[in-house]
Amino acid sequence: MGPARGFTLIEAVVVIVLLGIVSGIVAVFLVRPVEGYRDLARRAALVEAAESALRRMQRDIRTALPNSVRVTNTASGYALELVPVLDAGRYNESGGTGDEQLDVTPGGGGGDDQFDIQHCFQNSATKTTAGIRLVINNQGTGLYNVYNDASLSVGAESIITPATGMTISITSATCPASGNDHITMTPGHDFRNTQSPNRRVFVVTTALSYLCDTSAGTLTRYYNYAIPATQPTAAATFTALNASSALVADRITACSVTTTTSDVRNRALATLALTLAEEGEPIRLVLQAQMDNTR
Repeated sequence: MGPARGFTLIEAVVVIVLLGIVSGIVAVFLVRPVEGYRDLARRAALVEAAESALRRMQRDIRTALPNSVRVTNTASGYALELVPVLDAGRYNESGGTGDEQLDVTPGGGGGDDQFDIQHCFQNSATKTTAGIRLVINNQGTGLYNVYNDASLSVGAESIITPATGMTISITSATCPASGNDHITMTPGHDFRNTQSPNRRVFVVTTALSYLCDTSAGTLTRYYNYAIPATQPTAAATFTALNASSALVADRITACSVTTTTSDVRNRALATLALTLAEEGEPIRLVLQAQMDNTR
């Protein structure tokens, strides 16, 4: 029988030390890539969240009623409001009063109750959507401001049909194959006796807003509320308006909207900026949205 074999204490200590050295070397090569991957994933998530929010805002701004985008800066961000367009068309107008023509000629008396648009509305939901309203020649200022006129009642001269007390129906026997859509308003409406430069009539329903609040770190979309005369700029106000809401982005540390209303081929531009941050690292994205202000 041979002599007993085993490890001495010194040998065990040496092995432990060597394992510690090897583990430290391996950790140096593994920790950095893992941390880098984690940082990259975090930045990618922030960029995706910011880009998604800005793209959503851009889409809504592009489909807004001409000259309806308005922005109010607040202590912790901003409120951006607009009136989304459900559909639009060119109405028939020649100064006459036939059933196919809309009389909005200055001095023409107004109060028309039916007219045709040229060909057909493009959105299949337009004819079946409840509570539609018609807008002509919104200039965003003075007498021709959809926000000022939105609360007027039946019988009042305005650029938008009233929210209650009026029935609007759209009929056509042949659309979209051929023919024109025919609009009937009961009772009739006087569109302020002003002609749209491009004879455009817009179909709208309600208003929509984005509220950026850096104190809460959120960007919230409020929608499906009555078009207000005064722009809402706080969450409590939207709640009072019974607005629906959806969180668009969180982790927001800064946000801004700058707009130009210079008449460059009847268009304006909004520059949207969002800064999101996580674990002390911010990312900032900027996106421009062109507003079609042709009336």
